[in-house]
This record gives sequence, C-alpha cells and structure tokens, in this order.
Amino acid sequence: MRTKPPPRHRTWVATAFAALVATALLTGAPAAQAVENPTLKVDYDAVGTTHIGAQVDSSMAIGPSVLKSVIDTTNGHIVGGSLAIPTQTMSFDIFGIPSRAKVTMTQVGSLSGAIVPTSQLGKSTLTSTVAYDIQLSDVEAKVFGIWWPLAVGSRCHTAEPVTITASTPEGEFFTVNGGGRVTSTYTIGSFTGCAALNFFDIPGFFPWFGSIPINALVPGTDNSLELQIANPRAGTA
Repeated sequence: MRTKPPPRHRTWVATAFAALVATALLTGAPAAQAVENPTLKVDYDAVGTTHIGAQVDSSMAIGPSVLKSVIDTTNGHIVGGSLAIPTQTMSFDIFGIPSRAKVTMTQVGSLSGAIVPTSQLGKSTLTSTVAYDIQLSDVEAKVFGIWWPLAVGSRCHTAEPVTITASTPEGEFFTVNGGGRVTSTYTIGSFTGCAALNFFDIPGFFPWFGSIPINALVPGTDNSLELQIANPRAGTA
C-alpha cells in the first residue's frame, strides 16, 4: 500500500526536534514542553569578515561571537535572537594616508528570517535579517610614522540602521544541528553627528588634507559579509 509523503512542515519539525534531542544529550538540558506554537532556542558560534567598499575599501573581522536564535518549529521561521558584534579596529587609507578607526555595531531590533528545507533530506537553507547602528570613533591617520587623532566627535553614527540580510550561498546548505555559511551584500547609508576630520591638534599642518566629511568616504552599496555558523547548543536567547 502506498502512503502519502509527510507534509513539508512535518519534515522541518522532525529535523528541529532531532536537533533539540541531540543538544539535550550533549548538555543535559531537559527538552522544552510542547506548546501551541513551540519554539526551539539554539545558540551558534559565529565568526567571519565584512568588507566595506566605497572609499574605505577594507575588511574587518566579525566576531568571534554568538548567534542566538529562536526558531518556530511549525514553519522554520526565526522569530527572535541576536548577533552581538564586538567593537573592532578597521585599518584603511584616506587618499593614500594609512588610517584606522574603531567600528561599533549595535543591533537594532531582533533577528528574523527562516530555515527552509530543500529536496535533500536534512539539508536546508538559511536566510536571516538583522539591523545595526554603526558608530565610528577614535579615527587616526599615520603621518611621518606618527598616529595623529582626527576629530569625528562622540556621536558619529549611521543616520538610519544598516540592514543586513544574509543567506546560504547557492549550492550550499544549512542544518539546524550543524550550521553552515551565509553571505550578504548590503548598503551603508549616510552618517550623522560627525565632526569634520581635521588635524585639530596641529593647525596649519598638512593644509591640502583639510577637513574630509565621513559621508564622502564610507556610504555605499558595495559592502559584503561572510559568516560561518557552527557548534549548535541549547539556546539562551
């Protein structure tokens, strides 16, 4: 007798709860009680890089950090979570002059997205969206072997949150109990609250450099991100 294949969402639920059982065995944590709309909390290690285009044209490490996710087991939607990104120092050039700045990315709102099963049993794809306020501070330029501070103020940040949507690359897969790689191309908009870049401590020095606004250097559409997600475990989101 032929039987009908299980509905798509049941396949996802089976995968999700298999991951929950595996995690519980590893951690000794009890499985969550079933509810009307059950969710699964899973934490992952996350590490990668982002490349800022425009006039910056430089890369910066992302993490190591922890991706916290809350997954709706009825449909695979990501209904909550976070990815904290530690403050990093990015090195770049300003018109050929070696420069560096601290970059602080503060999450705005919650993580969202979906884990979608594919035709290959147990293998899915991941799409996730999260927004960040990006702040620049401690900008310095190296002239004659000395790092000179540039005045950008203490409130130099993106006027609107930067939205990053990262997805499993074509031909690759993501699994709840294994993780996977995600990539993104995203846009950085205008900054606000920034003082002009200027060698304020040495008036008249290097006059052609003058005062360069952040908005002539950073905003652009050619920014990219690559993130490796691994080591799933019972979540704390």
